[in-house]
Amino acid sequence: MAKVTLITNIPAPYREKVHELISDHYDNNYNVIYCAEREANREWKVNYGRYTKEILNNINNNAVHNNPDLIKLLNRLNSDIIIIMGFYPTMLYAYLWSVFKKKKLIIFTDGTLISESHLSIIHKLVRQLVFKKAKAFIGPSKGASELYLSYGIDHSKFFRTYLCINNNLFFKTPFLEKKYDIMFSGQFIDRKLPFFFINVAILLKKHYGQCKVLILGSGPLENQIHEQLKLNNIEYNCPGFIHQEELPLYYSQSKIFLFPTKNDPWGVVANEAMASGVPVITCEEAGVSHDLVLHGVNGYVLPLLEKDWANKIIELLETPLLYELFSENAIQHVQKYNFTNAAEGIINAISSVSKL
Repeated sequence: MAKVTLITNIPAPYREKVHELISDHYDNNYNVIYCAEREANREWKVNYGRYTKEILNNINNNAVHNNPDLIKLLNRLNSDIIIIMGFYPTMLYAYLWSVFKKKKLIIFTDGTLISESHLSIIHKLVRQLVFKKAKAFIGPSKGASELYLSYGIDHSKFFRTYLCINNNLFFKTPFLEKKYDIMFSGQFIDRKLPFFFINVAILLKKHYGQCKVLILGSGPLENQIHEQLKLNNIEYNCPGFIHQEELPLYYSQSKIFLFPTKNDPWGVVANEAMASGVPVITCEEAGVSHDLVLHGVNGYVLPLLEKDWANKIIELLETPLLYELFSENAIQHVQKYNFTNAAEGIINAISSVSKL
């Protein structure tokens, strides 16, 4: 049986069960190497799964991973197949190791054409170089498939692994029992557009006379966010960063989830909302758009225009049958985004390479 090593940046709560399932499939001939235990801008609490893992650094403050010690570890493990999740220097050391040791290489990226549109020519040339060595390509979305296609990668070499959460932990609350009209969850940074969310809340307040919002997360813009909410007399709850096991309670209290962003390869916050039966409104810049979030089915994919978002929210809030349809569609559609399907995509990619 082939021995496999996957190299990624840091542990993520929503991928632990996936690693565990893959490890079970390969009788523990599967190793994960993390560039760091966490990054300074992440507050995740991770309950590690049952699989073999190595962590190169304790904490990485700038999220640009560069650790040549990886080479020694790869020599010790001597795996037949290497999977790299990104193009940090540490990942590129793994690429070079696979070339010199004549090992098989698989590329795994969450990126999409939109999320990588800002890349420099140098970054794109590096990807082209690495892609030529790879035997298979993994991604979580249609957007990832389109990204690979733009580099000339044959679709038959693409294997989809779903980005997912534990859907069973989340639950639906009756509409009339929900406390909040709209909800935001994410880092308080410019890319996540928290002030766009607030502007939509202001429009809803003008329409209804009040608007109750729930905002989960933390970050450098926290003080400004509180100031804007208070200045516009928006009734809000902002409990800070919430750990995974506590999230279901918060989502169940919200009617509609807003996911504006300048650039997100996916957005598991949308999975969390849908598993709770909460319709999602997002934009083309989010990887979940037209994939997890289906326009006019379980949410909306709209241009980043506050008035358009407010109008669709009003339509959903004032049309109970439409809201209930979206809610049920959200729960049903998110079910295929599960750990088993996520692991299966990676296993299929490994199997395809093993046969070469």
